[in-house]
Amino acid sequence: MPSQAQPLTLTAIQRLTPSVGYIAAWIGTGPGLAKTSDGGTTWQRLSIPASFLTALRFIDERVGWAAGFVNRDVAQTPCWQAAPASVQPCKGVVLRTEDGGNTWQTVLAIPTEGLQGEIQQIQAVDGQRAWALTPDQSPCQFVCLSYLQRTTDGGRTWTTLLHDQIGAIRFASATRGWAALNSTPISGTTEVKETSDGGTTWVTVFHTSTGAVYSLDAATINTAWLLTRDGAYCSSSTCTRYVLFRTDNGGRDWLSLGNPKDFAICSGGHLAGPLFASTGRGWLGLNLGAGGANIGPGGIMKSEDGGRTWRCTTTPPNTGLISAADPFRVWAGGEDRSNFSAALYTTEDAGVTWHRLNLSSLQSP
Repeated sequence: MPSQAQPLTLTAIQRLTPSVGYIAAWIGTGPGLAKTSDGGTTWQRLSIPASFLTALRFIDERVGWAAGFVNRDVAQTPCWQAAPASVQPCKGVVLRTEDGGNTWQTVLAIPTEGLQGEIQQIQAVDGQRAWALTPDQSPCQFVCLSYLQRTTDGGRTWTTLLHDQIGAIRFASATRGWAALNSTPISGTTEVKETSDGGTTWVTVFHTSTGAVYSLDAATINTAWLLTRDGAYCSSSTCTRYVLFRTDNGGRDWLSLGNPKDFAICSGGHLAGPLFASTGRGWLGLNLGAGGANIGPGGIMKSEDGGRTWRCTTTPPNTGLISAADPFRVWAGGEDRSNFSAALYTTEDAGVTWHRLNLSSLQSP
């Protein structure tokens, strides 16, 4: 009998150029990482020294960074159980490649007991300078600490820049970046810090009590966005209270743009993003979360005025991942709820039309 296609789950995507892109996916045993050089018509599987990847940051077609997780090398010993001395620990890892993803070197590894194992975020501006948001392994329930670490030599050495309740980071250049800190992870206040020297020193530039930090993004060294969420108004299927802020002077002043969901005609769901491909054009995914409530198909939201107003379409549906090669060429990834497998859509005209890419070649065992 022919082998049956296995459900595929996307964990990270990056559209590097109009024709070249990468997707990280998981089907229990692979494929791990795949590359296209023809806009998604065909895919090449690439091996990775990790159980799965959670973030991708290719600088060009040769140099790239990734974050992922490595399970124990003994399947019967889960991460939360004590392991014999001969068994490797579970660990979050940062990987680096210089040959387009054909081979990878582990440049940072954080052993974990399975409670907070994954590298939470990575940023990179070139092949030498990168930042990683890594978990503090101290037990925690609601307020958890993280380390912001930086390398300037391609991952050979790392320096801790911050140790705090860091919810998100974003670097727009080798020098300019932002870190958003939480007082509590649900509905507390968010504090934004700005650096102009790559993270060596920081200045607090903004406070808001609209909720915990959800994400940061930037289009230039001066224009950036902060999205907060009041988790008290969330379920597993939807959240209702978000606030989007924008700065146009590097973080000295932040303007509230209100709740993007106030403009959405698509019902329910959680926001993903934002991703701004320019100072004007930005995207937010609208996904159905882990719930299962019948709240509509989800969709994708687009702004043409820097986040001040938004409109929503239900194609692509249930969007959780977005990546843009430029303001016109964008990928949107999510889950097809009809078969609970990955769905990846592409647009070449800034979202006027979308079509679904064929990932079936990656679903074979």
